[in-house]
Amino acid sequence: MIVLVTGTDTGVGKTFFTVNLLKVLLDAGREVLGLKIVETGCNPLCEDAKKISEVCGEEIPPIYSFRTPVAPSVAERLERREIDIDYLKSKILSISKNCEILVAEGAGGIMVPISGSYTFLDLAREVADEVLIVALNKLGVINHTLLTVEVCKYNNIPVRGVFLNNYEAQDKSAETNFETLSYLLDVPVYEFSSSSDFSRFVNLF
Repeated sequence: MIVLVTGTDTGVGKTFFTVNLLKVLLDAGREVLGLKIVETGCNPLCEDAKKISEVCGEEIPPIYSFRTPVAPSVAERLERREIDIDYLKSKILSISKNCEILVAEGAGGIMVPISGSYTFLDLAREVADEVLIVALNKLGVINHTLLTVEVCKYNNIPVRGVFLNNYEAQDKSAETNFETLSYLLDVPVYEFSSSSDFSRFVNLF
């Protein structure tokens, strides 16, 4: 199984989510691996991939990495390096054969372009079994989350759930966003604030 961890935006806590989900699944004896598909802003280390590798107990570098902290398609143009989408997909599928569940983390949101006009949405449609959406509990999250879920549903991509990151409540809306999203969405909505909350997610798969 390949699950894509995406966000409603950049900086919403995808890597924190990915790392802690991997921890609880590994502690439960599941055969699971993590992967940062493409990482930008590697200067020089790819910090997200490093954190994922540490919890998995083996070095799993991004399939592509760039120094410039921009969308992958922009980074490839600025650094004059091409991302081969066929290679990217084959690499993900190859890694997934070594585990029961591959938790693959994207970059930014679902519509972020990887190469040219090819987005993480396209990648999810072609290789992922399910999508997990991480959202930061702040003003604007309702709109961003509804749009992300809607575009996945429109493209027939199963959404396992929305995971609302409560770390350091951002503003007054944080008091009502979970209730509002739970009412408006027909997919499960979960909350997390710290690593200790992730034991509740061990039976997701």
